[in-house]
Amino acid sequence: MGMFSRFRNSNIGYYTYTAIVLAIGAGSLVIFYFMITGFNIGVYEANTVVGNVYVGGLNESEAEAKVRQRVSRWLEDDSVTYEAGYQGYYYEIDRDLLDFDFDATMANVRNGSRTPLVVSFPASALNTIDFELNQMHFMADFTDQFDIDEMIEDILDDAALLRELSRKQLNNYVFDRESFISVVSEGSAPLRPGMDGEALLAKIEDAHEDAKILLSSMTTVSILDSFGEEFSSAELDVIGSAILDAIIPTRIGIIERHYNPRINFEVYTIDNYPYFGRNVRVNRPAGFDFVIENECFLDFEIEFHLTPVGDLGARIRGCPYVDSVEVEQTETEIPYETMTTNDPGEVQEGHNGRIVRIRREVHGSNGEILDNYEIIFEHYAPVNEIIYTD
Repeated sequence: MGMFSRFRNSNIGYYTYTAIVLAIGAGSLVIFYFMITGFNIGVYEANTVVGNVYVGGLNESEAEAKVRQRVSRWLEDDSVTYEAGYQGYYYEIDRDLLDFDFDATMANVRNGSRTPLVVSFPASALNTIDFELNQMHFMADFTDQFDIDEMIEDILDDAALLRELSRKQLNNYVFDRESFISVVSEGSAPLRPGMDGEALLAKIEDAHEDAKILLSSMTTVSILDSFGEEFSSAELDVIGSAILDAIIPTRIGIIERHYNPRINFEVYTIDNYPYFGRNVRVNRPAGFDFVIENECFLDFEIEFHLTPVGDLGARIRGCPYVDSVEVEQTETEIPYETMTTNDPGEVQEGHNGRIVRIRREVHGSNGEILDNYEIIFEHYAPVNEIIYTD
């Protein structure tokens, strides 16, 4: 006992003793660590994902088997959609043409992160896709207009993550967008008496650069939201009328429209009234708005200008339609009635009324009639003639 005490109290003994204690403690910690976590040696860490397959806690063999199984289910899942198209017409990409390289994929896996699958189309598959896509009816006028290679790369990026939807719009892959964009349709509206066209166009240019309003796919445009309080109701009416006239032969829809059913016969007659079929009334205090919606998968732009005769013009510019729209406008006269009065102050001239209807018939690029509906209905009541009798 005395010898051990002397050993412990000496400098050499003290350090030796301390080292032995630390070694035993460290060894115990190592043994404890491997007892607790030893089963995780050789497995992927938490948050490791391959494609969209979580493989945390799995070893490489187990992870690869799980990834292969998930890819197989994905290929067999009919709800998964891979398409490329234009203006709502689509060519379905055959996912069975995809070539998944599992060896290369597993070699790329990094712990704690997402690794895309290594996937490609063989050259023969690319030839098949290119040939079949160009045979689609909606591609008839678009030979060599689209960057198919770039589109395929984006499709492969989606497949590398096993996304369930990959729907590519070919108008986003145009080689030369400037030459591809065209005037889809245009319309105009006469100015109101006393209105200055140059001044109105300048106000529009102040509100919107180059007098252009963007009408993106599946979005709406509101006249009240697009033009501020510096515009009078009469000016907003003319702007709305020009837009309405331009969109009638398109598939752009009308969400809200008001019109003035009374004709100012001190200025116009029933035969020269210029707003039939394009009558729009916008009034901010009353909450009367004109709202249109681009129901197409193409982006458009509304461009304002003055026509050679001084009307306010509106052009719809964008990628060309493959559908065609036939417009039928019918006008029905409503005869006025003649009434009598013994009050000279009630005498008035009679004016016929009119009912205006405009229908759209939409023909698909394959010749099929896709829709037929009434887009405009206007009713102008007659003004009865009142004559004086004793």
